[in-house]
Amino acid sequence: MISRREVVTAGVLGTLATASPATAAELQAEVQALKEGFKGLEDALNALRSSTDQGLRGNSMNFGNVGQVRSAIEKWTKVSGRFPEYLDVGLGVFYDVYDWHIRHNQQIQIARMADQRIMILFMFTQLIVRWENDLSYVGTPY
Repeated sequence: MISRREVVTAGVLGTLATASPATAAELQAEVQALKEGFKGLEDALNALRSSTDQGLRGNSMNFGNVGQVRSAIEKWTKVSGRFPEYLDVGLGVFYDVYDWHIRHNQQIQIARMADQRIMILFMFTQLIVRWENDLSYVGTPY
């Protein structure tokens, strides 16, 4: 049979209940260490949640820079009634479009222009990489 004294003094609650005033500083340090440990655990769970969300949604047509390209093409198409021939994009947008092609098993058509620019075909529009601009740059279609 377990005695009352063993129940009271066992575990974390027992150490808190039977602590002397001399060990209060030690208990405060332990509590602070537990708080830091839980904060680290929370950060790890948030990182896992973020990576899982990105993995499930991936580079769909509404996620990341691909959504910006789609929006620019949609605006041009509504005004002109046809898809644009060209659209200038930054290097980060190029990589997102490239990843989109791979994720959705689409054929990747990349070409090099005369002035050493790189183009990738996205839907019916050729995206021209402008590496001198910001990584997430999406220009005006033409």
